[in-house]
Formats: sequence, structure tokens, C-alpha cells
Amino acid sequence: MSSRSSAFAASFAAVAACLLLSGCFSSETPKFPMEGAAAPFGDGGRYQTYERTDGDNYKKDEIITVKRRTDGGYDFVNQKGEVQPISFYRLTGESFVGQASSPEKERPRYAYVIFRIAGNEALVYLPDCQKQDKARMEALGVVSIGQYECAIDRVADLTAFFASLTLGEPTSKIVRE
Repeated sequence: MSSRSSAFAASFAAVAACLLLSGCFSSETPKFPMEGAAAPFGDGGRYQTYERTDGDNYKKDEIITVKRRTDGGYDFVNQKGEVQPISFYRLTGESFVGQASSPEKERPRYAYVIFRIAGNEALVYLPDCQKQDKARMEALGVVSIGQYECAIDRVADLTAFFASLTLGEPTSKIVRE
């Protein structure tokens, strides 16, 4: 499975799939508190997802429903009824870091994704830890876990860390219907 071409990773469950794919930033515990969660999707709604293909072209993927939870987070629900819990934290302007929990009960993990929201559209970025400046990552407390994952459990200033990442190209986008 390619981290850039999987429709599942590129749309509905980009964050959950990130835990299985290369270059992902993750942690063993949630790094952002729920009480600080932002509401970039308001009360939620219905969204069309698009997978990025060549250049700035996107291919229609599936419809998801974004539901606001009482704890300040959201549930992203795909057409099969699969739920991805995620909470958002403002970085700068219209950029947010999404913190999502993995579905594994025995070994819970949290994965991180960047959303840039403008109007009814959100671009989704999965910054690749392997494509960041290695010396800077080590200085910030990022620990490489094999070749596929980087742990941010030791990073002290998460907002500054995420705001400074080289994002690369968006992997997908979601558009409110």
C-alpha cells in the first residue's frame, strides 16, 4: 500500500492509515488536550472527499459525514459506517493539526495530520517525517521508529513543531456539500 495513492489513506481515514504507512508522525499518548480543541468544521456536515492524483488534479472518492462530539472533537464517518475520531488544534491562520486515535485497543497510538481550511474546502497534508531535516527533528525531540514512523512523544513545543514542518503536497481534500 502506498502512502500517497491509497484512497483509504488519502480520504476518510488519512490519519488512521498514517499509522500503517511511511513517514508518519505519531505518539503513544495524546499530545494535545481535548479542552484546547478547535472547531474548524463547525457542527459538522456532509463532505465529498477527493484523492490527489497528478499535479493539482483530484479524483472524487467517497462521501463522509463529519459529526461534532460533545468533548470538542469530531467523528469522521465513511459510507460503511466506520468512524475515525479526530480533534483539531489551531496552528496558524487556517491551518490546524488533527490528532486522531488508532482503532487498536491493545496498543493505542495517535497520528497527526495537517488541514488547511479555506471556506468549504480543506486540504489534507500528511507530512513525511523522513523528508524533514533530520538534525532539526532530533534537536526537537523527534525519535525515528524504523523507517516508517517518527514518534513525537518527547517534543516540547508541539504547536511550533507542527507549524514549522515541511508539508509537501496535499494528499487529498474534502469539500462541504
